[in-house]
Amino acid sequence: MQKTEKYPYSETAQVSDVYTGRIEHLSPSVKLVLKVLEYRGLLTQKELVAESYLPPRTVRYALNRLKKEGILEERLYYKDARQCLYAVKIPQQDEMMSNFACGVV
Repeated sequence: MQKTEKYPYSETAQVSDVYTGRIEHLSPSVKLVLKVLEYRGLLTQKELVAESYLPPRTVRYALNRLKKEGILEERLYYKDARQCLYAVKIPQQDEMMSNFACGVV
């Protein structure tokens, strides 16, 4: 019998596997926000509230927790400088950026 992959058709399987240890202890609302960001990509806080059906305060809490865990990427939103865009960090990008900062690349 062949061993099958855990998520054979999932585009986010690699990201999920890398961050599994970091998110196990987090609340379900934080995990929901993470999943929404995995599947939808760059979103503002307002878009996260609409997509996840969570209250704004809960989304803010989840974003702060994900930032502390080093899972979240925050970007400037050029259409409205008062808002930020949020996305899940891609593990290879994180390693590449640290190598670039150290002068390896």
